[in-house]
Amino acid sequence: MTHEPQIQILPQKHRSIFFWFLVAVFLIALPSLIFYTTGYRLSFENEETSIVTTGGMYVTTDNLEVDVYLNEGQVERPRLFRSAYYIQNITADQHRIVVQSSGYQTWAKVLPVDSRVVTEVSAFNLPERAQIRPITLYETATGTSVYFSNKIIDKVFAQATSTETFYYSTSTATITLQINSEFLFVESLFGTTSTSTKSIFSRLLDEVGKFGFATTTPEKETAGITPIQRTLRGDMELFDEEGELYAKWLGSSAAIPYYFCISSSSVASTSQRYGEHVAAAVETARQSTSTPLLIDNNRVCRTQVKLDRLRQDVFYYHFFPNSSDLVLMQLQDGIYVTEIDDRAWQNTQLLYPGTDIKTIVENDVIYIKDGEYYFQIVTQIETN
Repeated sequence: MTHEPQIQILPQKHRSIFFWFLVAVFLIALPSLIFYTTGYRLSFENEETSIVTTGGMYVTTDNLEVDVYLNEGQVERPRLFRSAYYIQNITADQHRIVVQSSGYQTWAKVLPVDSRVVTEVSAFNLPERAQIRPITLYETATGTSVYFSNKIIDKVFAQATSTETFYYSTSTATITLQINSEFLFVESLFGTTSTSTKSIFSRLLDEVGKFGFATTTPEKETAGITPIQRTLRGDMELFDEEGELYAKWLGSSAAIPYYFCISSSSVASTSQRYGEHVAAAVETARQSTSTPLLIDNNRVCRTQVKLDRLRQDVFYYHFFPNSSDLVLMQLQDGIYVTEIDDRAWQNTQLLYPGTDIKTIVENDVIYIKDGEYYFQIVTQIETN
């Protein structure tokens, strides 16, 4: 007859000894844990062991299949965060962070890392070749877009890739085809809500020539003068003023995005760490009554950032779909996406090239009209 093993309860005396042993281990290890978590490290680079302070960097990406480099060294793929990299033990200094992937445009910045501080940054990578989905008036019974001329190949698809199959018909007969209701919807968008083909700077000159220079502040509406166009997403606002494009934070100081803020320092130090344009913007905000600086312990935070329009006129702008940190801009030679974060510089990437185009964002979908053709822009490479 087999007997089941009997598990005896640990005696009270042994349990007490084990408990106090663990307490002692914890108390001994606690200083080392505090030492490590607050950014201090032992350095063995020199002959003498020394204590150095380090910081960290938290990098979020909009694409899972990317490679992240810190100062030319590739960062190991994160295990806990699918779309974020937490890089530890970074020495306090300027560091270059690069995010890249095959088939996508490269994102890069040079940012300061301070001791015992985690620097936040968000990267984005658009396809190197424009990805578009055709929207045609006629389609087959299976929903395949139909063109009646192969000129579409040279006109559009010489510089873009279609995410869906299409074909062009040698016949103009449409009896076997069906009307695409999406085409009628998109066509109506451009017919009723599309902005003028003039840039915001040209529209400004028209108003100046028509009414003279305004004597009041641009935000105030004067009789007969068109007020500034404003676009909101949450507490973030986009607006154009005197031909320039700006992003402004309207929410509380506690929730202000990290890229509006820098560590408090002198003008020369700010210029060296974040760029001359940031230092100049901080000093302008310091003297402003309409967009003053927000002071938060050792940080100073602006509430307004000017966007880089690549020295071109802006014909259309909107928030990039599903983001309040990226801005879509139609410029003279194409449609671009820029980040609001202007620390070091603003990464600006081409989404779709062209000069004879119009743009509309409807329900976070980007539609374009290129000549006589309509498309939806797809912002990520689609894989089958």
